[in-house]
Amino acid sequence: MAMAHKSAAKAGIKKFYVPLISVCAIVSMWLVWLIAYYAVGNEYVVPSIGGTVAEIGGLLISADYWLAFCMTLLRTLGAWAVSCVVGVALAAVSAAGRGARAFIETFVSVFRTLPVMAVTLMLLIWTSRGVAPMIVAFLTVCPIMYAQLMAAYDGIDGGLRDMAAVYGVSRFERIVKIYFPQMLPPVLAQTGANISLALKVIISAEVLSSTFRSLGGMINDANMFLRTSQMFALTITVLVAGGLIEWSFGKLARITDKWTGGGVK
Repeated sequence: MAMAHKSAAKAGIKKFYVPLISVCAIVSMWLVWLIAYYAVGNEYVVPSIGGTVAEIGGLLISADYWLAFCMTLLRTLGAWAVSCVVGVALAAVSAAGRGARAFIETFVSVFRTLPVMAVTLMLLIWTSRGVAPMIVAFLTVCPIMYAQLMAAYDGIDGGLRDMAAVYGVSRFERIVKIYFPQMLPPVLAQTGANISLALKVIISAEVLSSTFRSLGGMINDANMFLRTSQMFALTITVLVAGGLIEWSFGKLARITDKWTGGGVK
């Protein structure tokens, strides 16, 4: 009983101090920004916090911003969806045999090391400014999703596999009742992070491509015309959007609580 009380007390302290540390870190960042602003004394180099906040307010009531945001988000979700389909297909083939897995992982390793900027520039020659960022995001996210799926597959309890083989459980039942329930929780837990990564890659490629009607294109325009406050404001909105996406989609793992006994954090 005493140990249980101690564990509960430690959990309560952790819940109190972790948010406090996060708030202190955010305040420290604001202080560094203020110090840099007054030290440089140049609005084009380091914009004021007030000017940036005003720009954020202007963006949030701008139809052009929301159109750009929606277009970028659609590209992000499209690249992520294609990555899901291809990643699942590759993982299914890899699970069929060691030879297939070794063959596929060779190509996955190559795609994982591709330089994003160089690939974007090459894709601009062959595709449009709107399509190139999606392909770059796919080449970045798909290998990661494949690795996550294979890690989840390798983490399946070997005892359950042996038991299914002994009792002659069909392959379909193994997939539905053993593989799927055990693989889904860790995969869903990474969904938010994968979409957030796709958003970051998409915007980086949009900046390089000067994509029309996109957040990356707006950031590039702000940089070209030295609208530093607007560039900072756009970057902050992207950070907030990415954080909200990662947090909200990360909660998808909660739907697997009935399989994990509520063990998904």
